[in-house]
This record gives sequence, structure tokens and C-alpha cells, in this order.
Amino acid sequence: MFSAFFIPQLTIMIKQSIKENILYLSISNEDFSYRIPVEKLGTPIDWKVGQKGTKGIVFENVSKWTLQLFTKKVTEGKYVKEFVAIIQENSPNNTVNWENTKTAVTLQNQYNWLVETNKTAKKKLTEEEIIESLKKKFNLD
Repeated sequence: MFSAFFIPQLTIMIKQSIKENILYLSISNEDFSYRIPVEKLGTPIDWKVGQKGTKGIVFENVSKWTLQLFTKKVTEGKYVKEFVAIIQENSPNNTVNWENTKTAVTLQNQYNWLVETNKTAKKKLTEEEIIESLKKKFNLD
């Protein structure tokens, strides 16, 4: 079964190789080079958007690696889609919720942008206001 994230690999943007059960990834012309243990590749986690010590927004059973790799710096969706295909290829029995992962990546990137622009805004938003605006925008309870 393939998710909405699956696309055939017509153009390879992420180079990958596996050595000694470590997946090596890189994207040419990008500052992107990672090593991930294959056995941990498809392990889901719960991801919280928001500051420590706050309620934030929690996404259950998401791909830890997708979020770690693609929310520090906003990345084009085509890279995320290809990375998800790599996970599915190397960890086909994963229990990751790919819809939650997709929403979490988008929401985390939006959150990061709001926090950054809030630093120079004339009218500062509180953490709670940022979280509530995201909940409203993404129709989350």
C-alpha cells in the first residue's frame, strides 16, 4: 500500500547508499548529508510543535527522520516525497502515519517562520497566539 507521499523515482535528487546497516543520504548542491541507522529509519515518534513547557500541537506516529531533516530549514516538497519513498523502500513494514507526518512538516515549518518573523514584528505574538493561529489555519482541535 502506498501513501499520498509516494511518487515514482523518475529523477533522483537524494543520493543514497547503505553500508554496515547505515543509510547515507546527500542532496547535491544542498547542505544535506546524513547517516541514519536502517533499523531506526521507519520508527515513528510523537512530535510536538511549540516551545518546551507549553501544550503545543502534538502529532502521533510521525517519521522522526522526515521531521528532523526537513524542518530545520524549509525544504522543497519534492525532496520530502523522495525521502519518504526511501524510507518505504528500506523500511517497508513501518508504522508511520504519513498524513500526520506531512501535516507536521508543513506546520513545523510554518511555526518556525512565524517565530522568526515575530522577533522583528511591531506587535509581538505570544506562543499561545502562534499555536492558536496554526490550529485555526490547519483546522486542528
